[in-house]
Amino acid sequence: MSITIVLASAAQTVLTVFAAASLHAAFPELGKQFEAAHPGVSVRFDFDGSQILEAQLAQGAQADVFASADKRWMDKATSDGLVGPSTQFATNALVIVAGSSSGVATPQDLTKPGLKLVLCADAVPCGRYAHQTLEKMDSEPAFGTGYAAAVTHNVVSQEQNVEDVLAKVNLGEADAGIVYRSDTIGHTSVKVIDLPSQDQPAVVYPMASLKKSSSPDLATAFIAFVRSPRGQAILQKFGFGPAP
Repeated sequence: MSITIVLASAAQTVLTVFAAASLHAAFPELGKQFEAAHPGVSVRFDFDGSQILEAQLAQGAQADVFASADKRWMDKATSDGLVGPSTQFATNALVIVAGSSSGVATPQDLTKPGLKLVLCADAVPCGRYAHQTLEKMDSEPAFGTGYAAAVTHNVVSQEQNVEDVLAKVNLGEADAGIVYRSDTIGHTSVKVIDLPSQDQPAVVYPMASLKKSSSPDLATAFIAFVRSPRGQAILQKFGFGPAP
């Protein structure tokens, strides 16, 4: 599910930002603040899975900034010659979201027979992070060997972005899913259950300007704004951790 947001309709310059789906709530506010400080500039966002956005850029899609949910797809964009040097701008963590009638209250409950679990696909950053976390939990005495296999057995769908995982749980099409903590902000219809922090990989977001940007100076300015104290405060309001 690709989401496109245009924050202003009339402007002299359009800055196009390709951003991971998990940034869909925070980045529009960052865009509004950036526009206010740069009269005549309109910020346009395309939100989707990082892997989809990188593929679109590789196929010739025009953008000025790429913000990925993990290093893997930023590295791919770099190896494809699409972006300049990248910088990290936010961190995140994984949590379980569960429907109120799902019977899921702890991570152990994800192994219940018949449970309908939704994850992101492994090509999607949230999916790769989830599989790495489950595998690490396998070695924890509290979960035990076989935990990851039992949880994976309950996966009924693998989605192309984290928003679709949350949507299926919200709609009752799944009992539970694994998403980023930032995705749960404002969603009171689901239960949020922590996953062990010690078993999670570092969830770090990098961003870079496109080499073919039509507004390279503005792209650089936008990245600097996101990393500024003001930008970081906005991201933290939406559940993200600070840049490393």
